[in-house]
Amino acid sequence: MKIFLSKGVIILALALTCLLAGPALAQQDADRETLQADLRSLHQHQDELAELAEDRAERDEVAQLAATLARDHAILDEWLAEAAGNSDPSAGGEMIPDGDPGEGLGGQEGAAFDEAFLDYQAELHQAAIEYLEQNRPEGDEQLDEFNNHLLVTHETLLVNSELIDSLR
Repeated sequence: MKIFLSKGVIILALALTCLLAGPALAQQDADRETLQADLRSLHQHQDELAELAEDRAERDEVAQLAATLARDHAILDEWLAEAAGNSDPSAGGEMIPDGDPGEGLGGQEGAAFDEAFLDYQAELHQAAIEYLEQNRPEGDEQLDEFNNHLLVTHETLLVNSELIDSLR
């Protein structure tokens, strides 16, 4: 009798776990799609900022930094698209201000633009780093391609953040 009772409890526990895991997995997929959309928005925003810096920056180092950031984010964006597979995330942008990227830089040019651009990039990178730290995979299990992408993106943001700080 005890054996049947123990097996019944185990089966009931497994059934409850499956029932509860379904919504959790659906939420995890929704969170993943939101994260993908936000990262795609960040990567694409860097391309817009690079174009702006090319037109408005006074210092060559600032224009070169913008080009480097755009290149890094273009590579990360391509990888993100591959890691996402068939998923087509909707528009994101939790980390990105709405509107024209030049708006936040006040239409400035020359040295004033350089300072505002570097300040904006520092804030943007810090926000993105914190966002990824809050949404990073937990545990030491083997990472899938998407979670590996998150880790590499985080490391890239850290390195680029140091580059930004070196020019400020």
